[in-house]
Amino acid sequence: MFAQMYPRLINRVGEFNPQLFREIKGRLQPRNIMIVSALSIVGQILLFIYFEGLLPSYEGVYNRYCTGEGYDTYSRGAQLCIADMLGNIQTIREVWWLDMFVTMSIMGIFILLLGGSYMLVADLTKEERKGTFNFIRLSPQSASDIFLGKILGVPILLYLFGILAIPLHIWSGLSANVSFPLMVMFYLILGASCLFFYGMSLLFSLVTQGWGNFQAPLASTFIFFFLFSVMGITLESNAPAYTETSVDWFLLFYPGTFLAYLVKSTYLSQTTLGYLSGDALTNLRWYGQGLWQNGLAGGFLILFNYGVWTFWLYQGLKRRFANPLATVISKSQSYLLSFCFIVINLGFALQTFSPYTDYSVTIQVVQVLNLILFLLLIAGLTPSRQSLRDWARFRHENSRENRVLWRDLAFSEKSPPVMAIALNLLIVNLYSIPSLFFFPDTNPLEFIIAIALGAFSILVYASVAQLLMTLKTDKRGLITSITVITLNISPLFGYAFLNDWTKNIDNPILIQQILANLSPLPITLTTYESLSAILISLSLQMVTIVAFNLKMTKTLAIAGMSETKRLMMTEK
Repeated sequence: MFAQMYPRLINRVGEFNPQLFREIKGRLQPRNIMIVSALSIVGQILLFIYFEGLLPSYEGVYNRYCTGEGYDTYSRGAQLCIADMLGNIQTIREVWWLDMFVTMSIMGIFILLLGGSYMLVADLTKEERKGTFNFIRLSPQSASDIFLGKILGVPILLYLFGILAIPLHIWSGLSANVSFPLMVMFYLILGASCLFFYGMSLLFSLVTQGWGNFQAPLASTFIFFFLFSVMGITLESNAPAYTETSVDWFLLFYPGTFLAYLVKSTYLSQTTLGYLSGDALTNLRWYGQGLWQNGLAGGFLILFNYGVWTFWLYQGLKRRFANPLATVISKSQSYLLSFCFIVINLGFALQTFSPYTDYSVTIQVVQVLNLILFLLLIAGLTPSRQSLRDWARFRHENSRENRVLWRDLAFSEKSPPVMAIALNLLIVNLYSIPSLFFFPDTNPLEFIIAIALGAFSILVYASVAQLLMTLKTDKRGLITSITVITLNISPLFGYAFLNDWTKNIDNPILIQQILANLSPLPITLTTYESLSAILISLSLQMVTIVAFNLKMTKTLAIAGMSETKRLMMTEK
């Protein structure tokens, strides 16, 4: 019966989404289905046997699932095993089922996000290497249909593996008295996280064309370290709060964060469980508002966060799919993106105004995340060499009304990105600087100076990047990346070297202060209070920006000339 229904089902899928049909046709073969089904079922049996082995077999020992007194005050999760009148060991079965439920949840998160991301990047790399992805670009399907087909089709066997585990997962959750509506919300969050991480992986693959077989391992390694790091924070049981800085924002990108609500719904004691305390999550605040105190409300906020950033990822996917040489986002989109970023970023920084909080660290974390944003914006807004040449050559063909330089620099997709980066800096800093006056026991003027120095450093990076992208070599992208990274870290290394060399000197020397001010994050080094160091640093930054932009203007002027005029100049 299944053999008769399968071709009809596949044909209907082809009518709905031809790309999905193309992906699953070669993967959902009977042999593959049998192997994946066997692996899933055998894996669940082995997991169940493993947890069965954790139960005590005789009384008088200490075990996590027993009901007697603890070994001592610090023996969290190890109680004395006692038997009833019939000789049966008394255990807390709800804890046993909950451990299995949480283990399966975390395993599912890692398998789906790591495995799916790796498969998608490897598949897209293979398509690009064979040249078949260019044929897909020429098909009448929209970019949304293409990538939806990829996301649903490429990891289809992983989905089958996970679907077969859902019955045991639900059964273990219900046996532990986990709220069923919260379980449904967890599945929705897991699905949203797949869309986000898969979209990010696909965009990474499109942006890093030419990296070859390094793309898939690199993407999956980054995701693994992110998930592993955040998992360690969320599993902490005794913390009344997380970090109370913008770092807490990253917790919303890890679907396992929501498990704290599911554990809390069982009403089991944290003294017994020892993990996933709901206190830190329910105490999480955004602009001082405790929005995560309710499980369903917190779940919808996590879904909203995924939705916002998945939207931006798919804007980049659509642009790079239509034109491999296009910038990841347009300049107009970047302004809204920066505004969304700083609104959310600053909201997690302004969680509390306790006099015991070190707000210099809070401000530093905000600026670190802002730096990451602007480095990504420089990479995403810098046009290709050909785009810059086209803009320089054909800009004069616009009508006089549309031939406004500042408007071209601020909104044209093929124009140099420095002015757009400057406007994004203005948006982010104008929004964040007023908050400095709300932090107790801080000097807002010092932080404003540091933010200004950091902003000029970012403009230096943008100016250098746009000029290097006009090089004729095919490795200009790699050269630009290495140069920008070197500009980021060299002042920090220089400062660290001089700091070790002058550690016995009470006041830092002038060159040390200048290097600190030229770093991308002078706010973290706190040596920018010398007026002479500030003036020298600003002068060096401005001279560098002007010099590189004058050189860029000359380069574009030459690129904008016709071939005949250029030959005539060469002959002269």
